[in-house]
Amino acid sequence: MTIGVGVDIIAINKIRDALETTGKVFMNKVLTPWEQQRAETHPDIVAYVAMTFAAKEAIFKTFGIGWHFGVQMTEIEVQEGKYGEPIPVLTGRFAELAAERGVSRVLLSLSYDGDYAVAVAALSGEP
Repeated sequence: MTIGVGVDIIAINKIRDALETTGKVFMNKVLTPWEQQRAETHPDIVAYVAMTFAAKEAIFKTFGIGWHFGVQMTEIEVQEGKYGEPIPVLTGRFAELAAERGVSRVLLSLSYDGDYAVAVAALSGEP
């Protein structure tokens, strides 16, 4: 059963601007250490960061909550599956909320083209 759906789109130049103005501060706030290492090896670091940011925003939206729930973007890590598919891993408060809501799986699709990165996420399980 679908518990929540979220979508996010971001202009890649906004991420470029954030990286140029705040650099490591932005990276530390948004990306886990593993994601930061992955970004360094990606052919287009800005597009990778934009897609990962969009993924986290889309997942955040699936929960239908605000920041006052005590969640952090780094409590979502977008890993890669065997075939390169995005595999979201929730930790901390996000993992607690998922358990409270009966979430058994977080589904995620990512893409970027030209000026934009987009992510669609869904929570599935038995509430």
